[in-house]
Amino acid sequence: MAKATIQYVQTQSDKLHGRWTREFAGKPRHTRDLGELERLIEKTAVLAKKAKGIPGEKGDAVEKVVLERLKLYRDERDSIAEAQYDRPEVGEIHQLGIAVDRAMATWRRHFAGRDRRTRDLVRLDDLLASLGRAVPRLTELAETHPEVKKENLESLAGQLEVFKDERDEIVKLRKAAEPATRAAMLLAEAQSTLDRYRVHFAGQPRATCSLALLDRLLGALRATKAQIIELDLGDSQTENLNVLTQHITAWETERPLIAKAREEIQARDLTNQLGLVANKLFQIYQQQFAGQDRATRNLQLLSDVCDRLGDVSDQMAAHDLTSAEKINRKNTPLVEDRVRRYETEWIEIAKVKAQIAEQQARQAGQPGQPAKGQPPTRPIPMPGITIAEKK
Repeated sequence: MAKATIQYVQTQSDKLHGRWTREFAGKPRHTRDLGELERLIEKTAVLAKKAKGIPGEKGDAVEKVVLERLKLYRDERDSIAEAQYDRPEVGEIHQLGIAVDRAMATWRRHFAGRDRRTRDLVRLDDLLASLGRAVPRLTELAETHPEVKKENLESLAGQLEVFKDERDEIVKLRKAAEPATRAAMLLAEAQSTLDRYRVHFAGQPRATCSLALLDRLLGALRATKAQIIELDLGDSQTENLNVLTQHITAWETERPLIAKAREEIQARDLTNQLGLVANKLFQIYQQQFAGQDRATRNLQLLSDVCDRLGDVSDQMAAHDLTSAEKINRKNTPLVEDRVRRYETEWIEIAKVKAQIAEQQARQAGQPGQPAKGQPPTRPIPMPGITIAEKK
């Protein structure tokens, strides 16, 4: 058998390292497949033996690279094994961190600086419930896990109290309003509920729709209808009440169909359907935002993409806990990463639009809000990633 050449060893080592980069580097350790990493280590060990037989300084150099990579992979294998078997709380901390990031992003996109009269209490309650679960558990884990920074927890606990206070202010404002104004506030919240249904249910595969979310939306719409009826504003609200009734009836009809689809779907099919939904959202981002002028982008559309992709990410994580779907396990951190990237881009677009609004206000001789920081003026292209599907 012919001896291995420097070119062969370099090429094979780079291929293996590319696989390492895609599947392990920087990825949540509790979600990684140890079997896959073991096979990568085995192939790299064989390659190291071949590199050892190459004479000369160039042979020594390529052997050194392969051995360094082999050590990196073995060290990571030990860290992954520790995270999965000796410290399962690491995975819990990761998921709690995602929940916190998601809640803060939701606040930023749907509540910060917005008119209290138009805010959605159901969405705010979801946010408060998520943080209300995460903060106490992270506080408990911080005592024994240095991954949880206590100083960050103090700030987070303070934010949670601010959000609770904001909810109280919204409720107080509604109670003090005149009946007609209160009806307008309730209808604004109902519109937000309808928008959430559009994002998470309309045109979506039923098996990828959350029954828990649908129940909350149904409860919100029923409550809105009851409160408007209680205001007793006569014929002025007849049309609005009819619209609410139509949606409630349609959603009640849809609920058992979603329940049936979720109950009957096989694990592999659910993996594929969640992947397809994520891919469609990736395509929307690629077409509408990647490489585009931030000043002209539709913030509401990007917010919708973030909301739906965040829900898909949560469903993938839950699916991973109840199935042995390797493709879903690979897809989950990929989608989590995309949610974070899209949330960051939403912030940058919002900054650019705020700067433009301030400049326009100055030109019109009106006082504007001072710009915070200097956002990038050039759009950042973001390549699309397609989730793998099972054949």
